[in-house]
Amino acid sequence: MSRPKLGLIEIVREEAKQDFWGTMQRVAEIGYEGIEGAGELLNGDVEANVERFRGLGLQVATHSVNKEQLRDEKQLDQVIREAHALQTKDVTFWWDVVDNREQLLRDAELYNKAGARLTSEGLRFCYHNHAHEFTYTFNGLYSLDILAEHTDPKHLYFRMDVAWITIGGADPAHILRKMAGRVPAIHLKDVYTLDEERKWTAVGTGVVKIKESIEAAKDIGVEWMTVEQDELRNLTGIETATVSYLNLKEMGLLR
Repeated sequence: MSRPKLGLIEIVREEAKQDFWGTMQRVAEIGYEGIEGAGELLNGDVEANVERFRGLGLQVATHSVNKEQLRDEKQLDQVIREAHALQTKDVTFWWDVVDNREQLLRDAELYNKAGARLTSEGLRFCYHNHAHEFTYTFNGLYSLDILAEHTDPKHLYFRMDVAWITIGGADPAHILRKMAGRVPAIHLKDVYTLDEERKWTAVGTGVVKIKESIEAAKDIGVEWMTVEQDELRNLTGIETATVSYLNLKEMGLLR
């Protein structure tokens, strides 16, 4: 049972603004294997940028898409071209409202249509959860359950965030196992309390069940686990990325 590859998202964004390539080299040296949303590579000579990026030992773990792009055929075509240029197979939609069942069903239609288009181009369309997919329930079903039920498993996958699942009141390991076959990637994120909102902390220093989540991810064949922290706490971005990596290593989760 191999472990998922280790990715990173957003944590070092301030350092990357100052020195993108130097920051990427440091991230690779820490031990990360990929970046989610490396849109900087689309500036200038994309092919040369991607070659240099991969030469550092890094991959683009996913490209991003918004709802307008999902609805507009020409814009979606551009996203497809960009994803291929970045040599990634995943395209991820990051957030949407899920506060009523009718909207969920309309969104499911859009995701099926856009997902089928992306699938036809050899790409995999992913939806990233937050807490509200678990706090909003309908007849005992999570909003996420409704999206999963009404979308084609071949055309919509889920990039599951274990901290947001926890904040939403669910158990991430249980949810991951329930979603087996539709979860190519997870986000590893932590909070130091559930009594207040948005109390982010380095992975492994909070209350989220990180070890159990990764064990479940391994069991269901997750390909990527991406370290994230929405807001820095007491450390810099590079320090946070380093501490999170070392905590995962200390827990024996990077073997």
